[in-house]
Amino acid sequence: MLIINGMEKVLLCTLNAKYIHTSLALRYLQTYCQSRAEFDISIKEYTINQNTSDIMAEIYLNQPDVLGFSCYIWNIKQILELCTDYKKVAPGTVIVLGGPEVSYDSEQILSDNPCIDYVVRGEGEQTLQELLLAINGDLPRSTVTGISYREGKQIHRNADREWITNLDEIPFPYQDDELDRLGDRIVYYESSRGCPFHCSYCLSASSGGVRFLSLPRVKEDLAVMLGYNVREIKFVDRTFNCNEKRAIEMINFIVAHRGTTKIHFEIDAGLFSDEMLDFLTTVPKDLFNFEIGIQSTFEPALIAVRRKQNWDRLSNNIKRIKAEDNIHLHLDLIAGLPGEDWENFTRSFNMVYNLQPDLLQLGFLKILKGTDLLEQSEVYDYIYQSGSPYQVLANRDLQYEEIIALTHIEEILDKYYNSGDMVRTIAYIGQEIYNDNIFQFYSDFSIYWQSRLLFGLGHKKEVLYNILLAFIAEMHSSHVEVVNELLKYDYLRHNHKYGLPEGLRSRNPQNINDLIYSYTKNKNFVTVHLPAFLTKTAREMKKLVHIEYLNVDPITFEINCKRVFMFVYSPISRKADRIIDLTQLI
Repeated sequence: MLIINGMEKVLLCTLNAKYIHTSLALRYLQTYCQSRAEFDISIKEYTINQNTSDIMAEIYLNQPDVLGFSCYIWNIKQILELCTDYKKVAPGTVIVLGGPEVSYDSEQILSDNPCIDYVVRGEGEQTLQELLLAINGDLPRSTVTGISYREGKQIHRNADREWITNLDEIPFPYQDDELDRLGDRIVYYESSRGCPFHCSYCLSASSGGVRFLSLPRVKEDLAVMLGYNVREIKFVDRTFNCNEKRAIEMINFIVAHRGTTKIHFEIDAGLFSDEMLDFLTTVPKDLFNFEIGIQSTFEPALIAVRRKQNWDRLSNNIKRIKAEDNIHLHLDLIAGLPGEDWENFTRSFNMVYNLQPDLLQLGFLKILKGTDLLEQSEVYDYIYQSGSPYQVLANRDLQYEEIIALTHIEEILDKYYNSGDMVRTIAYIGQEIYNDNIFQFYSDFSIYWQSRLLFGLGHKKEVLYNILLAFIAEMHSSHVEVVNELLKYDYLRHNHKYGLPEGLRSRNPQNINDLIYSYTKNKNFVTVHLPAFLTKTAREMKKLVHIEYLNVDPITFEINCKRVFMFVYSPISRKADRIIDLTQLI
């Protein structure tokens, strides 16, 4: 290791989007640089929701000689404001920016922001290490590839740096017992860099293919992370399964060493072979989360952005995974792709929604720096935000009014579908009221919200049930009784509270408490149906169960039929972890 005399104190920072997130980039930079020289480097993570003046004060009290920030579309505005003010109180501090949000217009960033001294472009580990040596006077900065910098009134751009070919040279990013402190947060990890595809809206299109860490190295890293039982390990590999044999070996390793940690992969389900699909049927339930970027089913839009996709194969593979119900499925759609108008997006939405993912993310196209689509934006008449996140406002196929409508639909989708709180109710509405044109439901319901000025307000969960019931009563009154019953069922599955939300009508008999006691005092019933409660008294059990009468079957949607359910609640999650059909027992 190189010994650096008089090395400056270095502080690397970023502003994460949420507290639960962590920065993999900062940790890579820190461990890589410290593995090659005795740099004094520490890292600090903040969030975009924190007060900028508080962040600045904490940084100032650390008195760094070199201050670095990792910049992304969600934090660049605050970082530039912070750096401008920080330079006023600490003019001698060298300020360095890096990350995708400054890599593609580094000279403009330097020109517009005199407080910034250096910009690290692209992959940062080797570049930052050499830059720190140059700042310390141990290396001419003119020889450091991958940086842009100011010298007096002049701005210089050194040659680009080549990609790191041997990723095993980069040390494991999590030091000492840090993972123990990150137990309640998402821990990010990558087993590869780059992407095999070249979608014109994505920065990964310029990554020059895929580079992999060696499998022994990945297994060594995973063994450490899984040993800490962190909340979730999220792989940032752009296409985790681009090498199927390698993916299977990693999944097998995770299964063999699993604890309570959830694992998130971004995958291309269209690449799965029959062998892979058969293998996935064997993995444990609720261990893996697959995020699948479908983006669109409209072929002209996919061709326009150079995205290859076989819908029949992709959808059939997703259906096979869904049928096993052992992997959490997260599907992505992008609104605003070239050529996809409202009608065609409606079709894409319905096709993807009908795959019934656990979560459907409706995102909006962003015209990012460094992408081919930015160069082609005038071809499609794109209008987009001047500053980050550069989200599309309109194009030749979608008007701004339609983008606004889609943002409202996105909010309704998150509240009523992605929350998982109203699964049976929404399924009924889609099938029986809207004849599987579920997009029309979300469009109608969002218009209802807008007309009553409901957007932009905080609503308790109970209120959301009432709003949906009111919408059905007004717009589809013949279905209001069925929806009332299904909302009760959905509410009681997810909420252990005494009584139903105001507006939901119960059909329970007056002696319902006596009925509950009759079951909790029945030893045979408890032995068969509630074995975990055998050590509890009837009074203790009563606090963890609820009985509700319905006149609709929540699974088949058969109406005018008596159904009686006992909801058995977890004392920890306060959700029903078991539902017992008592219909034949009463």
